[in-house]
Amino acid sequence: MSEEPTPGRTRQLPVFHCPYCGDEELTPHEEGWRCGACLRAFSVRLIATGVQE
Repeated sequence: MSEEPTPGRTRQLPVFHCPYCGDEELTPHEEGWRCGACLRAFSVRLIATGVQE
């Protein structure tokens, strides 16, 4: 038995810094990321690529 992947989510997006404090001390947390400096948890979602007007 294998676990089915969540629809629309194939992998966790890499994040390099916290959008709130700018620190780089990030660890995976549930469906997103946790900042060890400001103790906030957040997620990032890619909406589209190659969007033209």
